[in-house]
Amino acid sequence: MSTPNAHSSSVVADWQPCGVNHVAVYGTLRAGGINDIARLRDGLVITGRTTLTGTLYDMGWYPGLSLQGSQQVLAEVYPLDKALEQVLDGYEGIWPQDTGEYTKRIVTVPVALTGGGTQMMAVLVYEALPAAVAQLPVIEAGDWLAWYNTHKAHLQNRK
Repeated sequence: MSTPNAHSSSVVADWQPCGVNHVAVYGTLRAGGINDIARLRDGLVITGRTTLTGTLYDMGWYPGLSLQGSQQVLAEVYPLDKALEQVLDGYEGIWPQDTGEYTKRIVTVPVALTGGGTQMMAVLVYEALPAAVAQLPVIEAGDWLAWYNTHKAHLQNRK
């Protein structure tokens, strides 16, 4: 989750939407996180919760998730439209410049709906690229936000 000017990077000429109607967020964009997704769109309400399977990495004040691995990582699922997706692509350093940290992946997961029941949904996940997490420590917790809240004093001292 870099700012577009944080790395020398290539400009992505044309922005393209991913084509799904939901996004799964597992880090700072979760409710109560420092980049709470609800602040990006008036009236945005959580659809439900899911777990994403992979490996969670400590990237400092934010996490990176590789979809390779067996860890179960808590994620919140929100409605997604093209305008919100473009804003999220900016947060994740994918557009208008690609910083080389994340890529967009579509996965189909069971979502525990806030209104009850479970539904299979295709969701957008911002996956950390292998080169971005290759030398980083693994977070052995499935709930990054809870983990961060107990470790943030230590993390802030690393800056």
